[in-house]
Amino acid sequence: MTKRLIGIDIDRKTLRLAVLARDQGTLSVVLVLEILHEEATDQLPRLRDFLNGDFHFADRLAACLPSSAALVRRLTFPFCDRRKIAAALSFELAGQLPVALDDYTTVMQPPVRKGEGASTVAAAVKTTLLAETIAPFDAQGIPLHILDLAPYAYVAGLKDFLADGILVCAMEQEICLALIRSGEVIDYLQLPLGVSIPVADLARVIHRQATVLGRAQQPGGMPLQLMGPLATPELVAALNMLREQVELLAIDINGQTIAAPFLPAVALALRAADTGKEQAFNLRQGVFALKGEWAGLRKTLIMAACLAGLTLITVGASMGLRYYDKQHQVTLLEQQMAALYRESFPNATKAVDVPLQMKSAIRQLQEEAGIISLDQPSSLQVLRTLSELPKSLSVDMDEVTMERNEVRVSGQTSTFEEVNSMAETLRRSPYFEKVEVSESKMGLDGKQVSYRLRMTLGGKGGAS
Repeated sequence: MTKRLIGIDIDRKTLRLAVLARDQGTLSVVLVLEILHEEATDQLPRLRDFLNGDFHFADRLAACLPSSAALVRRLTFPFCDRRKIAAALSFELAGQLPVALDDYTTVMQPPVRKGEGASTVAAAVKTTLLAETIAPFDAQGIPLHILDLAPYAYVAGLKDFLADGILVCAMEQEICLALIRSGEVIDYLQLPLGVSIPVADLARVIHRQATVLGRAQQPGGMPLQLMGPLATPELVAALNMLREQVELLAIDINGQTIAAPFLPAVALALRAADTGKEQAFNLRQGVFALKGEWAGLRKTLIMAACLAGLTLITVGASMGLRYYDKQHQVTLLEQQMAALYRESFPNATKAVDVPLQMKSAIRQLQEEAGIISLDQPSSLQVLRTLSELPKSLSVDMDEVTMERNEVRVSGQTSTFEEVNSMAETLRRSPYFEKVEVSESKMGLDGKQVSYRLRMTLGGKGGAS
């Protein structure tokens, strides 16, 4: 199933839209465009026109607030349980911010475990600003799944394309410089833009702030990667006169190159593919959580449930009819078996479980036929042989068991020699093919020897 990833980048006078499609792990660019506007809210209703109709259930939308909209701090906790960290977040953040948090909404990134504790990046955003940003989306029925903060949203989306260094997000409303290491934001600086600034002056400001930001990491200067609508070749040329390693960022997605002005929107589209493990924020939590998406599917789900119920009823009725037919066949077979049983065993008692009773009767006949067999000695012949042992042997027999092909004898005698003598005498009998002493042991009193003999029946051998 194709999933659309939609990034909405709202700048001061421009709304940029990026739509990516993910099908079986392959990304492709569907649409990138920009819309000039006076107010971003005036352009939100037109999104459906650009997306060829309504939003689908698999669609994922992301947007972000500028970095100046939040107060951000890195916090450390002596424990790593996420629920405990969330409960203590507001108290810890309030101690590090110069404002009271009564009018702010707090949010945090997934905690990173460090030994027995954990660290996280937390942010506080004015609740009124958050409500004003989300309200137009909810009013238009646009399912905004993720509302992040710059530059964290951009870095989370573009982390596979960014090198360690400084990412410069040159937007119309602010310039944001983010120090990046291993695809994560270590620190950032932001410069609000109230009026238009000449390119040379803007380059000097960016150079000065980048030097401050990267001084602790790399005194010789860190590479700059520029993106955003103000990231022009002229700005890159001006920065190259002030420092080395300046690059106008562009990325390739499935053969299509995305230029710097549209990279923030594309970064947000990539951010929409949230796995829940990104070191980024999502302000759509708590009272601002997305609620309308499931409501739009209610009618479809009800219809699906009705169809599923009707299918279950049909299948159940079919299975019931088949069961009744099979049960009727079983009843007829049981009646036929009972008639055959009474015919085969007229002297049998009342038939209750015919298959079991028939198996038992057949087994009994097989055992009787095995003991009183024409090609083996009879039980009387075996007993006579045992009783005709030499009188010199002082042997007591406690138990004699005779089965189809085997006779087992157990008893007591006074010595082990008498056990061996008895076995040797029985071996000379024509009725036994094999005689073994399976057990021979002295009793606890030291006077009697217990023994067990096992004999395999042979041919009939002689007359009874």
